[in-house]
Amino acid sequence: MTQPSMNEGELAKMKELLELAKVTEHQMKELADFTLEINQKYEKRLAEIRVAKKLQASRIE
Repeated sequence: MTQPSMNEGELAKMKELLELAKVTEHQMKELADFTLEINQKYEKRLAEIRVAKKLQASRIE
């Protein structure tokens, strides 16, 4: 059994939805990249703080 073809309006709506999905995917990738940058920045900062605390603790002893 075959599916009936889409009319012009349905086809236009599907194309619009496809473009919206592409834009959304691109924005989500940008957001993921941005959050990864933030995470790396703060992981580096936390590592620096840990090292500084270890150095400070070793000086006290």
